[in-house]
Amino acid sequence: MAQKKEKETIYRVRFVEKPQGPATEALVRQIDSSHLPGLVCLRHFVFRDATKRIILPEEEAASKRFRQTESLHLPYHNILFVEEIHDEPVDVRELPFLREITPAKDQSEE
Repeated sequence: MAQKKEKETIYRVRFVEKPQGPATEALVRQIDSSHLPGLVCLRHFVFRDATKRIILPEEEAASKRFRQTESLHLPYHNILFVEEIHDEPVDVRELPFLREITPAKDQSEE
């Protein structure tokens, strides 16, 4: 009997890198206390599939910024929120606002 693959937990972390700077969002698989005092460590960054049809600017910016990052140590007070999500594949054909467009019948065929 084939086992169903478990959903993997991913954390969406929104934080600021600089005081008064814009918020940055990253998807990671692991959040730990850092060995550096007063910091939290983000590891195992997650990047969405490059072949997807919908590309969000925030995801593209995070991908460029953190592609080579092994781990990121941030002060606790720079973290705005942490959201625990489950990694599930999304079929864009099932989104309620998308529908398949069929060509109109030529009236001469009737």
